[in-house]
Amino acid sequence: IMNETHHLEGKERHIFPVIRAGSFPTETSSGKKLLYTDHTAETRIYYALDLGKSYQLIDEDMLEREGWSADRIKEIAGFNVRSLPVEMSKDKVYGNTFYFLSTNDGYDASRVLNEALLEEMKANAEGELALSIPHQDVLIFADIENPAGYDILAQMAMKFFAEGRTPVTSLSFLYEDKKLEPIFILAQNKPKDEGKDE
Repeated sequence: IMNETHHLEGKERHIFPVIRAGSFPTETSSGKKLLYTDHTAETRIYYALDLGKSYQLIDEDMLEREGWSADRIKEIAGFNVRSLPVEMSKDKVYGNTFYFLSTNDGYDASRVLNEALLEEMKANAEGELALSIPHQDVLIFADIENPAGYDILAQMAMKFFAEGRTPVTSLSFLYEDKKLEPIFILAQNKPKDEGKDE
């Protein structure tokens, strides 16, 4: 697929953002620079042209060839991710509520870029809203109402991260003031010793 020439014109509805680990390559094996945006210290946003059963990451050569700007791609991808359906399963553990988004459409993790969704989850949370992006095909939200919630989320994130086909990060994040702040859970026996750090 990487060797085929794909066009962006007329394919606007098939352009989506994809979340990748911060260590993911920024250029292809043939040296083409991939289009990306920094997201958190742990994650980056790349942009993909959906081809049905697979997708191609958009590189700077494609933009140049078609006369498109990076901003145009980012705007289209942002609009498209906001239009994806949001269906979640829910689980309550030790007084904390966890929501799992996993439609397996290739863009589950990408839904973290839907600010309206994050704001809605924050508004409905009884406690603090945390989330995890362990791999491409799952997004976990956690309504943390007691210290044990952080530890449970950390364990879930690690488990999903280890099992994912396209791992992103085993770290979890607190969502505050429209920003994602990494949470570092200290593995202690006493929940009061767990905390978050910048």
